[in-house]
This record gives sequence, structure tokens and C-alpha cells, in this order.
Amino acid sequence: MTFQLLRPEILPPEALDALLASGWYRMRQSVFTCRYLLGRRGLHTAVWTRLPLRGYQFRPSLRRRMRRIHADLEVTINSLPPGEEHEELYARYVDHVGGDRAETLHDVLYDDDQPGVLFQTRQIQVRHRGRLVAYSFFDEGRDSLQSVIGVYDPAYARYGLGVGTMLLEVRYGIEHGFRYHYAGYVVPGVPAFDYKREVGPLQYYDPDAHAWRPLSDLEDEQLPASKLRRGLDQVASRLRQLGIPTRLRSYPPYRVVYMNDLQDRCLASPLFLECGRAVSDDVSLVVSHDPSAGTWAVEAYHRSRDLSELLGEAPAPDAGPPADLSLLVRLDRAGVSPSPEDAARWVARALGRGPWRCVEP
Repeated sequence: MTFQLLRPEILPPEALDALLASGWYRMRQSVFTCRYLLGRRGLHTAVWTRLPLRGYQFRPSLRRRMRRIHADLEVTINSLPPGEEHEELYARYVDHVGGDRAETLHDVLYDDDQPGVLFQTRQIQVRHRGRLVAYSFFDEGRDSLQSVIGVYDPAYARYGLGVGTMLLEVRYGIEHGFRYHYAGYVVPGVPAFDYKREVGPLQYYDPDAHAWRPLSDLEDEQLPASKLRRGLDQVASRLRQLGIPTRLRSYPPYRVVYMNDLQDRCLASPLFLECGRAVSDDVSLVVSHDPSAGTWAVEAYHRSRDLSELLGEAPAPDAGPPADLSLLVRLDRAGVSPSPEDAARWVARALGRGPWRCVEP
């Protein structure tokens, strides 16, 4: 599944376990899964991870870090909701670390339009002489913990509290008999997510095999984003041999398509190959690729609506192919095939027969 969001009314602990074990994760008071991340630095793969807790042992450097935290600071674990001091610390933290983050802690944890609380949440508080200097929130399933967010005061960065609170969650999980600790995804090629690897030998979820494997075994060539790009490059290379220019485009609206259940009628891939346009410029001939199925599709799409405003402040990447920000609605389909040769042949036939012109790269 490229992207999917669920809003269950209730979520028993064993149901949370099952979702986490299938590559799902919390988003405010909902759960979601995704395969790709299309951001400022182009298209990447979301690799869902977990840490098995049975038999886990902290390496010496991690034990030293926790001893230092306990020696100088006060640590408590409770089920209290966040308060004003949490929001104030969150604001300082976001100013320090930057990035594309929610404006408030409330926006991280809750949905204003969804009543009730879905998760059984606990928090770790770290204080220095009564002052809140770090915290993390995590949810309990039956056998699993999911780490939601960790925040620290930049003035106490020397303690490594970002990773430190995660280590305290892991220790809590071990002491209370949990089997897994989930900390969301890592993104190969984006160092901002690498801190999650510090806790130890993570596993990653292989969505095609529905299996968990050692993260150390994952190779870049296996990543869905790499497979998607290679698949489109295969067709583009063949079309260049036929004298047909193409243009690779990123497609930020793909998440809007999935969130509104429009994937049966609209383009739902974060990356596509534009091969031709009608004279009106409102219609494109598109090649898309599904790495999981190993198929290529050739389809005609109509630009029905500009989604720039809906997509927010940063809808298009600074790196990688240029973005198309229109909602692309399917008009016709030439076919779907496991052969890139078929896709190239269908494009050539459509460009020769229809009201198309080539798009210069």
C-alpha cells in the first residue's frame, strides 16, 4: 500500500499490536502506513522498523548514557496528558531542530475533529531541579510499545536526551514484558532519522513478503523508491531509442488521492513518466510503475484541479524531478503489463495515432 489512513473508533491493545506488526503507525488519533516519502529532498522510501526486546541487552555506551541521566536528572513515568510546560518545551525544541514538524505538541497527539482518545499512552518525564527538560510519549499495546515523540531542551543536549528517552522506553518495555518497541520509520539517505538506529539491532518490515528482517540486510537496490525510479527509467530509455522524449515528474498529490479514496480514478503514484500531451495541455499520456506487482501502466489523464493550495507550504521537492500539482483524473488506459517493452510500444502507438505531441524534456 503506497499510503493509507484509518480512523478507528476503538483500538484494543491486541489490534494495535497487529497493525504495528504490519507496518502501520500512529498519526495523531489515527493509524497510517506509507511506502514513500516525497519531500524537499525528493522521493525516498519509508522503512518501518522495530526493536525485538526479548534477549535484548544495552551495549556499554548506552548503559553509561542512562546512568548519567539518572545521576544528574529525575526520571518519572506516568499516564498524565501533556500540559502547558510540554508545549513550551516543544516550541523551543522545534526552533532548535527545525524541519517539517507540527506547530504544537497537541497537533502531534490529537485530532480536533475526532472525539475521544484512541491510544493507551504513557509519558516519560525528565526534570532538572523541577524543570521539565525532556519527555517522550509512547503507547502500549498487548505485546508492543510504539514511541510517538521525544522532545528535549536544547540547553541539555549534552545528555543525548532525544535517544535517551527512547532508551528509557525500551527499558520500560523489557521490565514490563513487552516483546517489541516500535519507533516508526527510518529513511535511507536522510541522516535525520539515523538516531533511531542507535538503540541496537533493528528489524525492518518487508511489505511485499509481509515479514520482518534484519535492517542490516537491507540494500538500497531493494528500496521501493529505487525500484520505482529504475522501472520508469527502463521505459524512458526504450522511448529515447524510438525518438520519443519523456519527462520524469514527481507527484505530491498522490497522498491526497489515497486519503480521499480516489486511487481507482486518479493517478496514485509519487513518480511518473510524462510522454505526451494533448494540444490543450490539459491531458497527459503517462507511464506509471508498480514495483510490488512488477507492472507498468500506460494511461491518459486529465488535469482537473490545481492542488497547490491544498498541499501546503512545501508541496514540491527542491531536488529530483519537477512536480505536477494537479489532480490527474484517468480518461483512458492503454493497458497494464509486466513488460516495459509493452509500455513503450503502447506509448509509441498512442503518440502516432492520437491528438498528442511530444513533451520536450
